[in-house]
Amino acid sequence: MPLPTLSIVTPSYNQAKYLDETIRSVLCQRDQVHEYFVIDGGSTDESASVIQKYASQIDHWVSEKDKGQSDAIQKGFSRATGDILYWLNSDDVLLPGALAKVRQAFADHPRWDVLTGYGCWIDADSRITKVFRMGRESARLARGGCMHVCQQTCFFKREIYERVGGLNLDLHCIMDVELWARMFEAGAVWGLVPQYLAGFRRHDLAKGSAWSKEYADEHVWAVEHYPGYWDGGSRSMRLLHMMDQLLTGRRLRAWLDGRRWIGQKITDVLGEWNVDLG
Repeated sequence: MPLPTLSIVTPSYNQAKYLDETIRSVLCQRDQVHEYFVIDGGSTDESASVIQKYASQIDHWVSEKDKGQSDAIQKGFSRATGDILYWLNSDDVLLPGALAKVRQAFADHPRWDVLTGYGCWIDADSRITKVFRMGRESARLARGGCMHVCQQTCFFKREIYERVGGLNLDLHCIMDVELWARMFEAGAVWGLVPQYLAGFRRHDLAKGSAWSKEYADEHVWAVEHYPGYWDGGSRSMRLLHMMDQLLTGRRLRAWLDGRRWIGQKITDVLGEWNVDLG
């Protein structure tokens, strides 16, 4: 059986400082990518120059004003023809070898609609600050307040994305977790790749740091529309999740990995992003 094809979108806006690493983390695995789109929202920094450097290996890119991150992602997905969809924000990174593991996992488990994997947090200098190993997501846990989907490690079939109606373009901060909620509600089957797949960068200019009011407002909206997911949930579900993390050893192994890796460059620990520009 042939491996499923993969389409990746990078939404970008004024993240030139990190964009080069983001793009290289995709292009070092270009043989695994059916289509790669970079959708820039008309950045006023050097982002366009960074993108042009790699333009020969990007299937489509644009730098023009848009309606925000959700709009940029949807612009890319509307062009996508791959079986699997994924977006990588312009300050986050994929890990070498991640995409081959993802494609093989979907091929080995054709019932899976969505999958996640393990990941790291990194800082502005690409040094690891946190390591996490979460288990397989489930609707039961999510509805009990235990949804731990890391967007940077989340890949999904184009069919489930289209079936649930795609991203909510009115949301600018929680559009990812609101999408996961609709996938849970639609009965999506979630899988797990028990490997490190991506790095989530946290820095002072990141949206999560700079948009606190917007996040708070959208959180209120989410609690109203999806009770159980964001309102604290069930104490028994939280205990069940904690016990699962302990009994499977995921929490301990993440702690041990963190002891070895925190403070080091992610590329020194988990591999370089080598790209041949020809």
